[in-house]
Amino acid sequence: MDPEIAALAIQFAAAAGRNTAQSIAERIHAAKTRRQDEQTIAEMDDIIRELIKDKAEIVGIAQAYEAALVAQRISDDDVSYITSSMVPMIENLAKSSLVKTDGDVDEVLDLIKPIISAEAIKVLQLIGFDFRKAIGQPLTDLVARAIASKSAPSADDATSLESLRMRQTIVIYEVAQDKDACDRLDHLLGR
Repeated sequence: MDPEIAALAIQFAAAAGRNTAQSIAERIHAAKTRRQDEQTIAEMDDIIRELIKDKAEIVGIAQAYEAALVAQRISDDDVSYITSSMVPMIENLAKSSLVKTDGDVDEVLDLIKPIISAEAIKVLQLIGFDFRKAIGQPLTDLVARAIASKSAPSADDATSLESLRMRQTIVIYEVAQDKDACDRLDHLLGR
């Protein structure tokens, strides 16, 4: 379960369990049995305030649930756009690199079209498939890593590079100390 949804479930259970009908009834009965009007009114006001606060919290939790579910759903317009634009993109990709003949392109497209149809997307959403998490997030991560790999080396890369240079120096000294290894290296290098 998504950690955000799990946290909402815990929060909802706590809010719902705080003021059950039985506990409220017991508090009202206890307040009435004291027969002190001012104290009874004050306790009733407290109960009402707590109930209003809990209702507001539960409404907030319900809205958070709704937002989480809406974030997973792809609208009908988006589904239509995805299905109408993905097929030409896949077709172009298939023609340019994946397959060798037009017959192969048709076979690949015949396999892929049902997967990216509007019906398939809707069915997958209905059974709980989260396209944004399953496809969007990994694709975002992949692009981020590709961009990061093209930029300046990170501290880890610099450390790894320095470690490799040190290892290279050690191997050079080891080869220099072994006459047979030196001869083999000279032979490999054509000297």
